[in-house]
Amino acid sequence: MKNKTVQNIFVLGEAIVGLMGLILVWFWKALPPQVPWFYSLPGGEQQLVDKIVLAGVLAGAAGSLLLTKIIARWASAEDSPVEITVMTGGLVAVVLLAAGFIKVMQIIIGL
Repeated sequence: MKNKTVQNIFVLGEAIVGLMGLILVWFWKALPPQVPWFYSLPGGEQQLVDKIVLAGVLAGAAGSLLLTKIIARWASAEDSPVEITVMTGGLVAVVLLAAGFIKVMQIIIGL
């Protein structure tokens, strides 16, 4: 039996990643060749990545959410709260990634 809450969390996470993908595709030509991503590094070129890396980050986020779903199902062993907790952690990670992504797009494009 599939847990509806876990399924809804997964769909929400994938929708967030999909929305970020649409934003990236929409503004692709407006983006400079390199965008700031690593804010924890000192300023300058060390913070920059090629814009194609953003696409890779989004693909990695989608894959990570899928892997989280698999791990949540394995870890739950019919214990629904564990499965929901693990999936919620995956969703929180995607939301934090989305916050960083939107911040970069605001800086570059002015969203």
